[in-house]
Amino acid sequence: MPAGLDLSNPAGKDLAEDPDMEKRTSLSEDNNPIYQDIARFRAILFDSLLKPHDMTMSQGWVLVHLVRENGLRQSDLADRMDVATVTISKLIDRLEARGYVERRSDPEDRRSNRVYALAPAKDVVKVMTRTIFDVDEMANRGIPEKDLQVALRVLRQMKDNLKDAISKR
Repeated sequence: MPAGLDLSNPAGKDLAEDPDMEKRTSLSEDNNPIYQDIARFRAILFDSLLKPHDMTMSQGWVLVHLVRENGLRQSDLADRMDVATVTISKLIDRLEARGYVERRSDPEDRRSNRVYALAPAKDVVKVMTRTIFDVDEMANRGIPEKDLQVALRVLRQMKDNLKDAISKR
């Protein structure tokens, strides 16, 4: 946290009244972190739309990656999803138990497994694709296309900046 930034706002100052505050922090007018709120709201919507298919957003993303490129190593899948290998392992366990994926020993490295999407995974990926469009439509409602393109470009740059900062730690 930057020096001098007090999230408790003890003075009771309305952060929206300070025109420079928007430049210094990603807190929204309700003093919640806007990026986390957006990610959380999207996750809530994804999970609620996927619930009838007995699928979570994280499980669905594993399947999306495998349908795009089947036979990934578990470690490569974890890297692509920016999660720990133990997280991927647990997701794969659940998907394997339900018949969406299977693990096979890597013929090039017996210490690692490759993960393969099975036929039912393709149906889930179709649902995921539709869900992405539905959630994007909800999130982007009322935003002009030009503004949306600028916002997405800026968010991609922020993502790259943060990944770069993480890699230098």
